[in-house]
Amino acid sequence: MDIGRLRAFPGPMYALFESEFGMRMVRAQEEIRAVLGDSAQCKLLQTGPYVPLLSVERVAFTYNDVPMELRHALYRTDRHHYRNELG
Repeated sequence: MDIGRLRAFPGPMYALFESEFGMRMVRAQEEIRAVLGDSAQCKLLQTGPYVPLLSVERVAFTYNDVPMELRHALYRTDRHHYRNELG
């Protein structure tokens, strides 16, 4: 899939996966930790070298525990927070 199709899709990414490829996310695992970015990451995120970042690694699964997405993202802690709602 090219980046143009991703940008043109009007809804969430998982809806795109379902409508275009018939893949439905049924569960995900995430690991979240505080990290310090390297020089390239700090430059890209426009932050200093000793500013903590949130590192979020996610594996999303479809039926029969087949992985459908692997994501690693870095977030600035001064602009983002993580929220988790349990049962």
